[in-house]
Amino acid sequence: MAENKESFMDELSKLAEITNIVEDSFLSKGDVSVVVELPEDDYKNLMSHFRELDRNKNKCTIEISGVNFNFVLKT
Repeated sequence: MAENKESFMDELSKLAEITNIVEDSFLSKGDVSVVVELPEDDYKNLMSHFRELDRNKNKCTIEISGVNFNFVLKT
């Protein structure tokens, strides 16, 4: 489980890097949202890192420095 959490933190760090790139570009003047459609297995894996209360939703938003990363279950 520790490796799983470490891996998730690595993925969050990558999202933070994307946010830094956006902040240093002309895009920083607008509202920025990134939408990622995930297949069911990948989406469930992502949701396993959050509270059980949130796991049954079909959409998850992670906001980092004003950039919204919207993860949705691909249908």
